[in-house]
Amino acid sequence: MIEPFPWLEPVAQQWRQQRQQGRLGHALILQGPEGVGKGALAEWITQQLLCEQGNGCGYCKGCQLLAAGHHPDRYALAPDGQQIKVDAVRQLINQLTGTAHQGGARVAVLTDAQRLNQASANALLKTLEEPPAGVHLVLVVGPGQPLLPTIVSRCQRLIVPMPKDEQIAAFIGHQSKSVLDWPYWPRVLGGPIALKAAMESGQLEQLNTVRAAWCRSLQSGLLAPELSQADNERASILLKVLYFELLSQCERDPARMTWCYPVLKRVAETQRWLDRQSGINLTATFQQLIVEYQDCAQEGA
Repeated sequence: MIEPFPWLEPVAQQWRQQRQQGRLGHALILQGPEGVGKGALAEWITQQLLCEQGNGCGYCKGCQLLAAGHHPDRYALAPDGQQIKVDAVRQLINQLTGTAHQGGARVAVLTDAQRLNQASANALLKTLEEPPAGVHLVLVVGPGQPLLPTIVSRCQRLIVPMPKDEQIAAFIGHQSKSVLDWPYWPRVLGGPIALKAAMESGQLEQLNTVRAAWCRSLQSGLLAPELSQADNERASILLKVLYFELLSQCERDPARMTWCYPVLKRVAETQRWLDRQSGINLTATFQQLIVEYQDCAQEGA
């Protein structure tokens, strides 16, 4: 079992079976929502591959080096800003063309691999097509822009699903009821790990205030002061709160969906657009969404 994340065990077992059956590929995509433990699963897989016993024993030289953060055959690549850049990919490829320092496998973990841009994805393709012997690539993929089909077609894929409510509650502990009273928080923030971090940092309390501010804005037609103070870094998550608040209202009153659907679509489009922009007047953008909601509500009345 992958402690302390028991919901990862079925996915880990699937990987074990592929390995035992000799069906393990050289490149793997781990895909799922934020906060469900994809990074932990990637590290567990890395340990299995670099362990001299092949099972993550924790005692061999490979496991000891990995635990100390000094294993020379473990490579990592993550976004620089919003993208994984082509120079970083080329540097990784150069490192992988050599031989293993410890004489076994070599593992490269690409975090947020969905942030590969066109150039960096193309640079990675040749390695995916003709990988050096003993090299394993683990692409950890979260929400956002999808990977290029040419990348996906050359990788095996494991999906890490959102855990069930009872698993989330068991992980979070005694405060779980306050989190799960609004069942959309996992879809806003991510899985149990993200939820627990949000609770401990005070982010969840702040977002509850944001949700209440959206509700007042939708009712009055004027943007609440709390929302007019938003910056570009928080824009995406504020719009996610709005999207799921609208969705929750529609689920409580299904008749709303007929006229609210265009607003839901517009909020989602705005969120994706803001992810690619900077220096946008968020107050005007948010107010426009409120106006569109009011207009659609009047038409649907």
